[in-house]
Amino acid sequence: MNELTKRIVSCVLLLIIGLGCFFGISGWQSSPETHRTSIEYLNEKQATVMKLTAASTAASAAVSALPGDTGSAIAEKLADLTSDFLIVLCAIMLEKYLLTIIGYAVFRFILPAVCVLLIVRQFRSSAILAKLAFKLTLFGMAVWLAVPGGITVSRMIEATYETSLSQTIEDAQSAADDIGTSANSDADDENSGFWSGITSSVQNAVSGVTEKFEKLLSNVMEALAVLIVTSCVLPVLVLLFLLWIVKMLTGIDFNLPKRKSTE
Repeated sequence: MNELTKRIVSCVLLLIIGLGCFFGISGWQSSPETHRTSIEYLNEKQATVMKLTAASTAASAAVSALPGDTGSAIAEKLADLTSDFLIVLCAIMLEKYLLTIIGYAVFRFILPAVCVLLIVRQFRSSAILAKLAFKLTLFGMAVWLAVPGGITVSRMIEATYETSLSQTIEDAQSAADDIGTSANSDADDENSGFWSGITSSVQNAVSGVTEKFEKLLSNVMEALAVLIVTSCVLPVLVLLFLLWIVKMLTGIDFNLPKRKSTE
């Protein structure tokens, strides 16, 4: 087989690979069914965030029902956590969409472009084209693996805290129900005119319920910290780690260009 024949065969193989990525694999990667397991995990995680948000909101409203300013600080803190849960929810939804979008972009545009560069190189000896194709391939693979890799690491970490997250949701709902029952009992005592009963109920609420909600606040904040780490921090760290590997292999600098000094 002479040199020209080898080049033609290489071009045909590269063309088949490029067309396969463009028309076949890109569509497969954009299908939610392809990422069904990851999407189911993200849906469960989203449901957990929604339950924690509802539980903390209900707990905040319940603490606010305590007489005086006994639980006002706890109620305000529980209410403030709602915005943090919203950030986690947005991160989870973004991961869900990136699962299909990034895979589609890599196999629809980046890898076919690599094949085109390699085809051109068959008829034009250029080290630059080979390096560019190699760098694009590694960059595309790094970006493609970032989200699934982040989800895999997140599942490993959350498996340790799965029981505590479920327990925190149950405790929040239970504590809110207890406060509601206590508030109704206080109202009945007040309507009946039994001052001693009211005083005793208030003292029990101050000593028992406040302590319960302090513990609940601590548990909710711990659950929120776990969700922030697994939903926001870990995916970014995985992406940075993969880009660092690409940089070590190819020498690509992903840092933003520095502004020149005017002095």
